[in-house]
Amino acid sequence: MPNCKEFILDDVMAVTAIPLANIPASSITSPVNQLTPTLPSSSIVPSMLAGSITIGLHPATPGGTLIPIMRKSGKAKDDESDSVAGRLHTVTVTCEADDRDPDVWDDLRTLERTPSHLLLTFRDNTRAFVAATEDTYLCTTERDGSKTSITLRIQNLMGIQLLV
Repeated sequence: MPNCKEFILDDVMAVTAIPLANIPASSITSPVNQLTPTLPSSSIVPSMLAGSITIGLHPATPGGTLIPIMRKSGKAKDDESDSVAGRLHTVTVTCEADDRDPDVWDDLRTLERTPSHLLLTFRDNTRAFVAATEDTYLCTTERDGSKTSITLRIQNLMGIQLLV
């Protein structure tokens, strides 16, 4: 039986939003084993990350933008619906951003307007991928007092796919 990776879902250290145009839908295929979906890390190449926005604690990818994440605020959830043919997954990624830099708001607006695939990096350096389409990507940003929270929601048939 494979290791359960559910514990890592509360340890998101970085979320990289990769514009859909950088990874065409035709290059994303459903994994063979739907119960333990995995993708090879080699399928995510640096050129795909150009123009991406990273919310995280590590440097942005070359040609990308970095928004600092508030410590221990990153979480990911993969809910599966059995009532839909093909078992529809709703992946929700939430975090809080440090928005003291005025440019952060422009980047957050870009996240809301630009449908993106998500590359998640967890505290134990595990990485995962969430495929999106223009119709399944939703990003909302809310400011409540001194807290700016970001919610990214994607629906797909593959859920969160671990990169191996």
